[in-house]
Amino acid sequence: MKTSFLALTLATLCAASSAFGQGAAVIIKQRAKETAGRPLNLPPPPQPGQAATGVAAPQGAAQPNVTKILADLAIIKSRPQATQEQKDKLATNLGGVALGAHKPSTEAVQTLANSLADAIAGKKLSSADQTALANSLAVALNAAAGSPQFKAALQGVQDALYLANANEAAIQAVAKALTGLTTKAK
Repeated sequence: MKTSFLALTLATLCAASSAFGQGAAVIIKQRAKETAGRPLNLPPPPQPGQAATGVAAPQGAAQPNVTKILADLAIIKSRPQATQEQKDKLATNLGGVALGAHKPSTEAVQTLANSLADAIAGKKLSSADQTALANSLAVALNAAAGSPQFKAALQGVQDALYLANANEAAIQAVAKALTGLTTKAK
């Protein structure tokens, strides 16, 4: 009786240790696949004329800029490697999404565009995931660093990249570029 109990306990421990040994990347990929197709619980991007902080922003439409980002993502993902011209255009359009007096620096936006383009070049990204990625980027560019909106947007970007089967290093480079965005006024 004791032998069978010890054998059962040992088998349970082995199964549990192998489940914990899967690693964070596998668990995150499973979570991303489970949430695929579900709308993200992100706050909407700021409306034209209103920044994320509630301060009046310059007049301009955020929606057309998000549409431009979607077009850039579609072009970049369809090719095996992004050109510098495509990266520069993406950076320009990402910068155009940031509203208000406090915008990320040009260098930080260019770093984000470069790492994002490298991460999605040649990847399969559904139109729904592409839209979620663009909206998450818009929220991240307008949210205060460390805010719940920024954290949700960062997770949305990472989920979209996992679903596109981007490698871990590329996903971390995009996350680092997003968290490195500065909010100094231009």
